[in-house]
Amino acid sequence: MSSHVSYGALAVPTRRHLLDVLREQRRPMGLRELATITGLHANTVRFHLDVLTGAGFVAREQGPPTGPGRPATLYRSTSPGTSGGGYRLLVGILADRLAEADAEGLAEEAGRKWLNASAAADPPSEGDPPSEGDPLGTVTTRSVALFTELGFAPTAETSPSGSRIELHACPFIDEARKHPDVVCGVHRGLLRGVAEAITPAGVTTRLTPFARPGVCLAEIIR
Repeated sequence: MSSHVSYGALAVPTRRHLLDVLREQRRPMGLRELATITGLHANTVRFHLDVLTGAGFVAREQGPPTGPGRPATLYRSTSPGTSGGGYRLLVGILADRLAEADAEGLAEEAGRKWLNASAAADPPSEGDPPSEGDPLGTVTTRSVALFTELGFAPTAETSPSGSRIELHACPFIDEARKHPDVVCGVHRGLLRGVAEAITPAGVTTRLTPFARPGVCLAEIIR
């Protein structure tokens, strides 16, 4: 998956607004409800949701039966997003960890816990079709979406055996050079948290800091 897909999905203010609404409500929402809240035509909302879904920011699921006919399609955010930029996220994750001993292990645990806690109010549905059909593709798409929002300018290549995501613009580059165990440990935890939420035992993740100058490498292995 190219990073252009993720960047393009967020380039339109209407799509960012829809994503903000889903995150604020912290629950799956239907097309008509989203159209009412945003003041947009239902067909316009559907189009933008399709783009967000394809880029990994939103997932579809079936709502509960309410009578005859097919249950309504609901939409939910798949990533918690960030407020105030990536540095505030980093500080929030690490504030109570910096004085501890096992910096790398604690940083990774902190990243995973933050992701899990942020998604706890809106867990993935057991019947999430993308996860069942292609766990590797879903993990890759949502990892790219998350790292795009954090400012890493990711690009991804997927093969039958796994995916390689190059992180080209780490917003924490100076801190990562000084404390790679802490900063890169958080990013490793975020990557593993995404994978475990979708397919707990289906893939293995690996993050290599500075795989080449200015580029870190995230790998998702089938």
